Amino acid sequence: MRIRGAMLQKINPKILIPTCLLLALIQCIFFFGGYFITYEMVQHDEVRDASNLGFGLAAIIYFLLAVRLIHKALRHDDIEEKREEMSVKYYVLIILAGAIYTLLAGLASGLMAANIWLMMLFTVASTIVVVSMGIYTGYRYGFASRPRVYVIGAVLLIIAGLASLLSAFI
Repeated sequence: MRIRGAMLQKINPKILIPTCLLLALIQCIFFFGGYFITYEMVQHDEVRDASNLGFGLAAIIYFLLAVRLIHKALRHDDIEEKREEMSVKYYVLIILAGAIYTLLAGLASGLMAANIWLMMLFTVASTIVVVSMGIYTGYRYGFASRPRVYVIGAVLLIIAGLASLLSAFI
């Protein structure tokens, strides 16, 4: 999620909460779609060593996300501080970019035969927390905090990727 809170005049919880829930629902739909595809493949024995493949895929996803965040942190965009409405099309593109990674995470989780309900609960909770934190961080610290937040996220993703690789080989 992009840090766009700096462009808000104020944060309205009556809008933020339904927005977070809608984004969580979208993430769950994409996650379930990916999970269902690979879970069915595993159940029909179409994939060998599915668990290790799932951990490897999860590591690749984490590393790709980390590279994307580092790129965004190092990129020096000219920031024009003005308040204007973002188009619905722009919001949809942001949501779809995140949903593609969620679809990939669902594919990896299906290969690992992870508990779908636990994963859905985690997806909902993490979506709500991350979106809220992004909005409040952007609102409080503005665009100046963006590179720092992206680097912190990238480091966490790299650690998660290394943990996934270790799980695949242990």
